[in-house]
Amino acid sequence: MTANSFEIKVPQIFSWQAILGYLKRETNEVMFQVTEQDRVRRAFKVGTQIYLCEIAYLPETGQLKVTVLNGLTLNKTATELIGVFISEWFDLDEDLSSFYQMAASDEFLAPLTKRFNGLRLVGMPDFYEAITWGILGQQINLGYTYTLKRRFTEKYGEKIVYEGMNYWIYPTADQVVPASLEELRELHLTQRKAEYLSDISQQITAGKISKEYYQEMFNAAIAEKTMIKLRGIGPWTANYVLMRCLRKGDAFPMADIGLLNGIKTIEKLDAKPPVEELQRLKKKWGKWCSYATFYIWRLLY
Repeated sequence: MTANSFEIKVPQIFSWQAILGYLKRETNEVMFQVTEQDRVRRAFKVGTQIYLCEIAYLPETGQLKVTVLNGLTLNKTATELIGVFISEWFDLDEDLSSFYQMAASDEFLAPLTKRFNGLRLVGMPDFYEAITWGILGQQINLGYTYTLKRRFTEKYGEKIVYEGMNYWIYPTADQVVPASLEELRELHLTQRKAEYLSDISQQITAGKISKEYYQEMFNAAIAEKTMIKLRGIGPWTANYVLMRCLRKGDAFPMADIGLLNGIKTIEKLDAKPPVEELQRLKKKWGKWCSYATFYIWRLLY
């Protein structure tokens, strides 16, 4: 570690190129940028300071090197918080050996784990980002969801400029609470989505819900049952948050169109798979449902 850089050890089952392939798939992503040198740039706010970091993979040491680009000096708190975020983002603490062992004899997963070998389940460590993304993405295509997320972030978030490029910090719930429904609608949100975003922002700001609150629940089924009591949160949104933020391995968004189309493609079906087939797969994959879903998504996106 130096005054402006530190390293993070990566697990044995890890592919930077597979992760980059996932990160590069959407050019309208607002939260990070992938450089031509296969490095990832992202801004992190610690206290009142915004650190613009560049993440590079060092194959000779099996580490990610995180370097601050905008002249700030890393202290212990910043190093720990940024390191934890990156580890959660790329799911570096998860041991995938038993997933790969299971997948080796699975007709769905064997070809996917070979094709995307070393891919980690890229997540959204920020609970507010994850749950608002789920709301923004309801009943619209993926491309337009990214457009709405960019509008939302650029309206309520913070940014720094480096080498002529904008790097954004995602809004916090308390930054959005004062917004009227009319103001949210100006982002081209539906009335319902504006209401849902407002309600969720108020509940988080009031301390009624949090990432820690749901993480403490025993499994995805219990967390989902609790989360769908929130206005605007259905099973799809709940399972998306459980997968990508709360890291509940048994989360399984059975109605997700990407999952259904992926299974349809793999099985060469004329129609989407029946519920009975999805229930069979859920039971078969167990605690690895989230990873199975993510790899199936990767086949399409």
